[in-house]
Amino acid sequence: MTTNETEGLDGGDQAAASACPYCSSTERCPHLLLLVDKTFCHADGGPLMEWFNTRWDCLCEDVADDAAFDESEALNVLLSEIEACADDATEYEHEGSPGGSSNYVIFFGESADKVREITKRLAGEGAM
Repeated sequence: MTTNETEGLDGGDQAAASACPYCSSTERCPHLLLLVDKTFCHADGGPLMEWFNTRWDCLCEDVADDAAFDESEALNVLLSEIEACADDATEYEHEGSPGGSSNYVIFFGESADKVREITKRLAGEGAM
């Protein structure tokens, strides 16, 4: 899998950083697997959005009283599950209002069929 990292981009550069590596779309496309706001640990798009947010919420509930819980490490473990299936990923920083910037990662599949297969596999595992 290829991973592209960019930071400190603005305007059109942010859109270019988030473009699909397969069709160059900066909007939702059939290659989009998952869009995650790493700053707030929340998925904002893609067919795995509900799966990711449910897994994250359950994980946080399970360790709510654990003072040793490392949110960053747990997020990286969950993201690595997606990374292992995805064909490509891009990380970028979205500059919002002052104090409102976020770091994002977007995962892609090389085809719509592959995105459906990954979604079915992961969502099926999550239901068990």
